[in-house]
Amino acid sequence: MPGAAGLVAVYLLYMLAAGFGRWMTVIPDIPITVWPPSGVILAMLLIRPRQSWPWWIAVGAAGELTGNLLWYDNPLIWALGYILANAAAVLSAALLLAPYLGTPIRRFDSLRQVLAFLVVGVIGAPVISATLGSAIDAFVGKNPFSVTWPVWWLGDATGILIATPLVISLINMWHARIRPDAMAVVEGAAIGLLIFGLTAWEMITGAAHAFILPLPILWAALRFEFRGATLAVLSLALAIGTFAQGFHTAEISAAGVVLLHTRMQMLLLVAAATGVIVAAITRQQREAVAGLARANSELEARVAERTRAIEAAEERFRATFQNAGVGISIVGGDGRLLRVNESLARMLGREVADMEGHPLDDFTHPDDLALNHEAWQRLQSGTADEYDLEKRYLHADGVVVWGHTTVSCVRHPDGRIAYLIKIIQDITARRRSDDARQMLMREVNHRSKNLLSIVQVIARQTANHSPQEFVTVFGQRLQALAANQDLLVNNEWQRIDLTELVESQLRHFGAIGQRVRLSGPAVVLPPAAAQTLGMALHELATNAAKYGSLSVETGCVDISWSIDDRAFHMSWRETGGPDVQPPAAKGFGSTVLDTMTAASMSGKVRIDYSPEGLLWELRCPRSALRDGTAAGDPAGLYSTP
Repeated sequence: MPGAAGLVAVYLLYMLAAGFGRWMTVIPDIPITVWPPSGVILAMLLIRPRQSWPWWIAVGAAGELTGNLLWYDNPLIWALGYILANAAAVLSAALLLAPYLGTPIRRFDSLRQVLAFLVVGVIGAPVISATLGSAIDAFVGKNPFSVTWPVWWLGDATGILIATPLVISLINMWHARIRPDAMAVVEGAAIGLLIFGLTAWEMITGAAHAFILPLPILWAALRFEFRGATLAVLSLALAIGTFAQGFHTAEISAAGVVLLHTRMQMLLLVAAATGVIVAAITRQQREAVAGLARANSELEARVAERTRAIEAAEERFRATFQNAGVGISIVGGDGRLLRVNESLARMLGREVADMEGHPLDDFTHPDDLALNHEAWQRLQSGTADEYDLEKRYLHADGVVVWGHTTVSCVRHPDGRIAYLIKIIQDITARRRSDDARQMLMREVNHRSKNLLSIVQVIARQTANHSPQEFVTVFGQRLQALAANQDLLVNNEWQRIDLTELVESQLRHFGAIGQRVRLSGPAVVLPPAAAQTLGMALHELATNAAKYGSLSVETGCVDISWSIDDRAFHMSWRETGGPDVQPPAAKGFGSTVLDTMTAASMSGKVRIDYSPEGLLWELRCPRSALRDGTAAGDPAGLYSTP
């Protein structure tokens, strides 16, 4: 059930429409000139759910009875017949329009809906009410059927055409809280004044130019759609009714009066139909433009979003491409470099601009071009889409750069090569490390053989000179040799600090810095010199511990070395020990200290067995230490401080 306020409001609106229809009656005894009440009820049936239709029909019936009591004073049976005729018309129209309009509707949205309304509601439905009403009039003897029917049909059709769109528009305005702005009010007032002015002129001149009256309605329909069109038609009806009240029908024949009012009704009908059709076209066109604008806006938003996504992806690709730690290049189907990143350019010591546009073969080592051509043939034949290999590239200064190259192929739909993506990792350090490892293995093999030879000599010499203490002496000498080898291995057989070498041979005495004093610059030794000096230091330390200054608590050893532009000098001086006696025979220790050391260092050794203490001195050319390397020392003589 609709709300009581709504029912009362529609009842009052129905009575207002009925009063307007009564006011528009200018033909005596034919009270149907423009009859909008049926249009009010049809509007309510179209915009409200079907379950509420009986209430609106009842409101219309109540309004019809009220109007009959106020203005027409028909017998009750006649009034009920008229009510039945009007109810049948609007109910039939609502039932037939429902499939086309999709009731309940909010408003007319398309030309298709308006045309359905014109055909069914304006043309078809009044046929029912006019037929039944005219039959009642003829039956009771009021007017002939042929006289009443055209006027009744035109009155209902015109009233429905004016009232139904107007009521729907007003209800929508009320619910949507639409309030016209000042300019709309001014423009609407101008249209109304124009309609009244043209109507007055036409009525005074005998309606000779009535065809111009719909023009303001078209203006209103174009500017304000259905609200403007229906209000303009209402204004036209009010203007015609106002001036029609002054007709002197006595001076015109009855047939002339009927013809005049028929023309008036046809004018309103045509003007209203034209107005709602133009309003429908205008609304449809505006909604199409708005929909197109929305679609365009959405498309622009999607394009903008897609553009941002593409730009972000391009930025990520560019950042990855340019900042990658490996070389990346894009090679065209003709084998030329399309794009090169900074890492690859730096790897080859070139500029990006100097590489792009050139074949990658221009930067490949000549001996590895065959690898390139073989891989390219596999890609062109379609037997492979990717490959990886290790090959040599040429640095700008001619140095060989080893690279691990991984290639992926992107093809056209027909299978042709579109471009290649090449990722090149600099493996020069790894290859050099591999080469150094191989060389080191060969060196280890060589030195192992030499070491076995030295062990053999030590064993033979030890056995010849001290067979009673062979195990002890031989073990000590092997320990010295092992310590020396540990030092070499720990230093990767490259360079050995002289101070570290001395300490490795004397550390087990625990007297370095107190009874064993070291002095001299930082010097690094090549492996051969380190091995020789290590053995000599071991012999000196062993003799000092057994017979010399380290055999007593008061003895000391001063070990010093120096270097100048041409020579290296090293000395071992013992003090505070027992009196020194020269050896009775020359053994392996003397051989190591003198002959072996002098030969290995390409120098001279002097041994002084003075009673105060042993003095051992080595003097050799600077070239004997040239294999050593040190930072800041091109000759390789000094180690880092």
